[in-house]
Amino acid sequence: MILHQRDIVETEFFFARSIKVPHFAIVVSNNELIENEGIVYLVLITSKDYNNEYCYALTNEMTTFTFSKQSFVKCHIIVSNLQSNVFRRVGQMNK
Repeated sequence: MILHQRDIVETEFFFARSIKVPHFAIVVSNNELIENEGIVYLVLITSKDYNNEYCYALTNEMTTFTFSKQSFVKCHIIVSNLQSNVFRRVGQMNK
């Protein structure tokens, strides 16, 4: 699967006690890095709105994917991952 900046994907995030939890995320790395290194930088999307100073609400107009719940980008949770660890692409952020 070829990923691009602004794609909305599903992958696993590691949380406390090394628990892996599947979550949606936005690809924030540029296409050159993805193509050359196979690494993607992802920002977490969640339905929890705590830590409001780092939380940005997503609306249906912002994406090509409709979330089942109100969703938020967690700007303080950015991870690097291998492209091969992404389960699927579900949509994209609109320009």
